[in-house]
Amino acid sequence: MQPTSAPMLRVMTVGAHALFVLLLGLGVARVVADGSSPVVTTAVAVALLGWYGSGMWFARKADPTRDSSWGRFWLAVLVAGWLLLVVLDPSFVWVAFPLYFLCFHLLSTRAALAATVGITAAAIGGSLWHGASNPVASVLGPIFGAAASAGMALVYQQLLENARQRGKLYEELSIAHNELLSAQDELAALQREAGAAEERARLARDIHDTLAQGFSSIVLLARAGQRGDPVAVLGQIEETASGGLDEARRVVGALTPAVMDGASLVSALDRVTAQLRDHTGIDATVVVDGAPVAVPMEYDVALLRVAQGALANVRLHSAAERVRVTLSYAEDEVRLDVVDDGVGFDPDAPRGRSFGIRSMRERLDSLGGSLVVESAPGDGTALAATLPVPS
Repeated sequence: MQPTSAPMLRVMTVGAHALFVLLLGLGVARVVADGSSPVVTTAVAVALLGWYGSGMWFARKADPTRDSSWGRFWLAVLVAGWLLLVVLDPSFVWVAFPLYFLCFHLLSTRAALAATVGITAAAIGGSLWHGASNPVASVLGPIFGAAASAGMALVYQQLLENARQRGKLYEELSIAHNELLSAQDELAALQREAGAAEERARLARDIHDTLAQGFSSIVLLARAGQRGDPVAVLGQIEETASGGLDEARRVVGALTPAVMDGASLVSALDRVTAQLRDHTGIDATVVVDGAPVAVPMEYDVALLRVAQGALANVRLHSAAERVRVTLSYAEDEVRLDVVDDGVGFDPDAPRGRSFGIRSMRERLDSLGGSLVVESAPGDGTALAATLPVPS
């Protein structure tokens, strides 16, 4: 963004150039008309115009961020040429007006004011030296012209500075915009990574709660068959393997658990507890407390997975005779309690921090719920899973 691209600045810049050429041309015309040394004066005027034009060309090619000593030298030569024209003929006194503008454009404000005073004094002195017919006008004209030109030049400088500040602000906004786009790309990458990690955790929990528990059941049934009637156990093994196969298909597709196809959470809990009774002989019961409350399917799935994991631990580790699964509905929460009379364990021991319990807690945390496990060696285990009811 170039500051001079603003319409007002462009008009003022073109006007200053046109004023210089116009006043210089009027001076040459008067010299030619009066017939006083027209050849020498015209040659100096043409040379000065050429020098002015070369300065314009160099200004377009120069780097504005570098030192402007070339501009001061160019202006000094231009003023010197103007002084020579004033000495030759008073008609060129009024070319001082565009020089004021150039002084404020190329010099500092203090130096420009000093140069303006000097040029004004030279203009007045030139007019008086050539014997002006109206001395008062020869004095007041350059002074008023200097004041007006200086004012316009100061306005131009202010507009130029505002344009530069806008250009700088535009560059800063562009940089900030690019940084924002980069941050958005990084955030999107992090979100993709977080999504992938969450999906891996979900698969790990589902595999643990379904396939791994099913394989454990098959191992226990196979061992029981080796000690007893293998034919009677084969049906149970086939049933467990078939259920595990269905769960594997649904885990891959992230669908509803097979045990909940077309059934409520209570019915699903009845099925898993009935399977536990048939396979182990443990007295497993389901109790519903309160009127069922409509909750999202993912809540029912989470509570079912917790129940499956808890009952798998009862089967594998508790040596319990009885286990009770209680599903309680309240206005603001749904609670699942699994209590057994087994050997219990120390929750602070490695088993209390196992993947199974950790996966239960992560599953509930993702829905805003909580998990509490209370147990002690020889005193059974009580597990409580709570989920808030969405408003």
